[in-house]
Formats: sequence, C-alpha cells, structure tokens
Amino acid sequence: MANSTAVKTPRKTKGDGIFARMIRFVRESYVETRLKSAWPTLTELRSFTLVVIFAVLVVAIWIATLDTFLGWVTQSLGR
Repeated sequence: MANSTAVKTPRKTKGDGIFARMIRFVRESYVETRLKSAWPTLTELRSFTLVVIFAVLVVAIWIATLDTFLGWVTQSLGR
C-alpha cells in the first residue's frame, strides 16, 4: 500500500510544451552553474593548468617516442 506522505512527481501540465521545458532547463542550468558550483581560485586554476600542461607534454613525448621506435622497427623489418 502506498504511503500518503510520499513525495509525488509533478504531472505534466498542458502548458508544459517543448519550449517551456527548454527554457526551464536553461534557467535551472544557469542557476546550478552560477550559484551552486564551487569555482577554483586563481591560484588553484594556475596550478591545475600547469598540471594539465605537464601531463599533455608527458603523453606527447611518450607517443612520439613510441611512434619513432615502431617506425624504426617496421623499417628494419622491411629491408
């Protein structure tokens, strides 16, 4: 048996068209992004940026090294 104090989901009203739902989505997204999110400070942002740049450089060097090595191997096998 259902509990009468349970929260009921709101039913779709007649005026809840696609554009009204899109506008509500954009409005709720703005409120959540602007007011409910924790944004990093400038110092945190700089340190995070440096970490990302370092990680990208490490991966790029790894891929370039692997590409060079595999190119050398395939060239040696082709002789």
